[in-house]
Amino acid sequence: MIKQFLFEDRDSLFSALALACQRHLDKALTDKGEASFMVSGGGTPAPLYQTLSESDLDWSKIHVALVDERWVDKDHDASNEALIERTLLINNAAEATFTGMKTAAETALEGCAESEQHYRAIPKPFTVAILGMGNDGHTASLFPHAQGLSEALAEDNTQLTAPITAQQSEVTGPNTERLTLTLNGLLHSKRLIILLTGVEKLAVFKQAQADGAVEDMPVRAILRQNKVPVELYWAP
Repeated sequence: MIKQFLFEDRDSLFSALALACQRHLDKALTDKGEASFMVSGGGTPAPLYQTLSESDLDWSKIHVALVDERWVDKDHDASNEALIERTLLINNAAEATFTGMKTAAETALEGCAESEQHYRAIPKPFTVAILGMGNDGHTASLFPHAQGLSEALAEDNTQLTAPITAQQSEVTGPNTERLTLTLNGLLHSKRLIILLTGVEKLAVFKQAQADGAVEDMPVRAILRQNKVPVELYWAP
């Protein structure tokens, strides 16, 4: 079962989700002395990150890392790393350890091995992973029928990360070359939280819950697995 937390407004959504994330991270710090927070880019989670940045967690013991990245430099407008630096790694959370995905390699394929090594050093299980979902049913950078998608979703793929080349669309924009957590990588999380806003996204989510090919809506790989709890947080 997927737990669904549906709110009447976004302020209530982000307040509740920030408290939940604080609770999960604080428990990991108490139990293990460290925690790991996996984050998505995009505009939707920015209020969550800004709220969390001011929390009194021991951020010096929290590892923050991306679930996916466009293969662009940090000074590019589309960089998820830059977004996280602006919205989360500020205030108290400036003390967190951050692991980005983009390397100096020219392509995601060439940079994957180095990034994989970095991600293997992050404490596991990942305490919390925040995921989004596009109107095309993608999550992280697992895009429908993308080059590299089958490998990234394969159950026998032990890699945490994988290069992806998406089919260009309104959702992808021009930056189709990506690096993403694989299904295996995502399932190294203790919990997966899908954060959505808007009536249209909720309709897409319900479509993803229905029968259909994973390749058409890759978020189905997350919804259909039974290894890691999945929670939906949504508001109009």
